[in-house]
Amino acid sequence: MYTKIQQLKEKGFKTNAVANQLNIHRETVKRYWNMTVDEFENFSYSLCKTSLLSSYESVILSWLTQFPTMSAAQVCDWLKEHYKEYFAERTVSRYVKNLRNEYNILKTVLPRDFEAVEDLPLGKQLQVDFGEEWMKSIDGSKVKVRFVAFVLANSRYKYTQFQNRAFTTVDLVNACNNCFKFFGGVPLELVFDQDSIVSVSENYGDVIHTYEFEKLRQQLGFSVYLCRAADPQTKGKVENCVKFIKYNFLHNRLYVNDEILNACALEWLDRTGNGKVHSTTKKIPKEAFEIEREYLKPLLEIPVYACSQIYRTVRKDNTILYDSNRYSVPVGTYNRQKEVEIKPIDGTLIINTTFGDYICDHPISSARGALIKNTSHSRDTSNPIDKLQSEIDEALSFKATEFLQIIRTEKVRYSRDQFKLLQSLCDKYGATATLLAIEFCMSSKLYSVTFAKEYLEHLNKPKQEFKKLPIPVSNNKYHISTEKRSVDVYAKAGGV
Repeated sequence: MYTKIQQLKEKGFKTNAVANQLNIHRETVKRYWNMTVDEFENFSYSLCKTSLLSSYESVILSWLTQFPTMSAAQVCDWLKEHYKEYFAERTVSRYVKNLRNEYNILKTVLPRDFEAVEDLPLGKQLQVDFGEEWMKSIDGSKVKVRFVAFVLANSRYKYTQFQNRAFTTVDLVNACNNCFKFFGGVPLELVFDQDSIVSVSENYGDVIHTYEFEKLRQQLGFSVYLCRAADPQTKGKVENCVKFIKYNFLHNRLYVNDEILNACALEWLDRTGNGKVHSTTKKIPKEAFEIEREYLKPLLEIPVYACSQIYRTVRKDNTILYDSNRYSVPVGTYNRQKEVEIKPIDGTLIINTTFGDYICDHPISSARGALIKNTSHSRDTSNPIDKLQSEIDEALSFKATEFLQIIRTEKVRYSRDQFKLLQSLCDKYGATATLLAIEFCMSSKLYSVTFAKEYLEHLNKPKQEFKKLPIPVSNNKYHISTEKRSVDVYAKAGGV
């Protein structure tokens, strides 16, 4: 079919005419119309594999029936494991999908059972979680905004704080202080995820907190409850609060700066976040909080921490990691400065030494896994090669300029090695002999210093001396004598 379609295409037939002549659907013609030979071979191979999969239909059906949650990728892996046969995952995926539709085998997910939890006592618990959202800036660009959300478990009274960079422990401590001032008191317990800015190690229940957070905890006297990994339902109240902030407050809002955003957030909290009837409690959080406020511990005067300092380790390739991207620093920084301080300010990442001395800066990228590199941070390799080339050209009395330039052009990656080899040849054999070798290479169109090296080695190869062998003396003890003829025999032969 493919060959016939391509032959008619070469004769100038259109797709509809080919479909009519071969009595097939025009979509079939379009499928093969622009397909190369390699693509057709792969396509045919996949069709063969699909037909090969039919021989394993009963096995696959038994797996899908016994394990309804089984994915096509796992089916493919099991086929490779049990039958040592290679199958493309896309081919298996299509085949499994068709089997599920044909035999009505639905891919079910085992549900998790939940139960309603009674409201905690007044002033008992404050749930904390982080969120992030992309916002459109007033200049048309996009800004990733991070925020921390606080919600009291009983009254559902909320507080939130925003910033355009990732949270550090100091940022969290300052946000907690602002939250406690907003509440006018401190709850007995704070609930967090296992976040690195809160805890260093869980230590089998003996939680080790970060220094700044532990200092705050001891000063204010609250306890900390860390949720288990992959169990966000433990703090479902603040999870819903994060969604509420994203879709009711942040969505479709323009970003100007952190100060304006936080000011608008306080108005939103008073108007909607804490002023609207809660769908579960059927109470207005602002009114319910008036009762819960009395159960909070008195707030002590805690000094606000200074602006957080963020440090990064310089990698061997002279880059640092920030927000899943790599940012370059000048070559040599790794050997001089193993650690640097970074400051993300208004969309710019400023990189300083640990003593505060400026190193460089980059615009913060919104990509993921990208390398943001300043061209001035690369090692300048052109000038040393230029200097080496000019030194060799001068040593050869500028009679090899053309040869050197050809080497520089044709062997870009190895020009330095070629020039160093040529320099060693000049030192070993002299300029005159080296020029003779270069002349040989140019006339033979052998544009490589290695040929000049072989030429010089051949010329300077020591010549072998051939010794005159003595004539061997026979030791034969027998003497052979020849017959002596008279002069008359020779005279008669000469006709005399």
